[in-house]
Amino acid sequence: MADHPHLHVSLFHYEMPNAPFTAPMGDLMMNRIVSTALAATVALAFAAPAIAETKPKKEPTAAQIAARERMTKCSAEWKQAKAGGKIAKDAKWPKFWSECNMRLKSGTKA
Repeated sequence: MADHPHLHVSLFHYEMPNAPFTAPMGDLMMNRIVSTALAATVALAFAAPAIAETKPKKEPTAAQIAARERMTKCSAEWKQAKAGGKIAKDAKWPKFWSECNMRLKSGTKA
């Protein structure tokens, strides 16, 4: 087979003189796949030491536990009062929580 002076054909691409080279779709897709895999590998390599160095979770303090218990009690009171119609329609949880929290801290009952 004689080589044509203006056309070169190989297994992967073709070249024509004075024509811009355009890579076949397969080459572009392969480049994208390889670059994405490489970027993910680099990201994981830098993230792994940071993940390994995380500190263990701290236990809540006695004050935090008490505050959570008061919030749970106040939440139950709020739901019960709302269901019973004992709270005004325009009442808001933050105000109710503030009053209930102070009451429970002082030790008085509703």
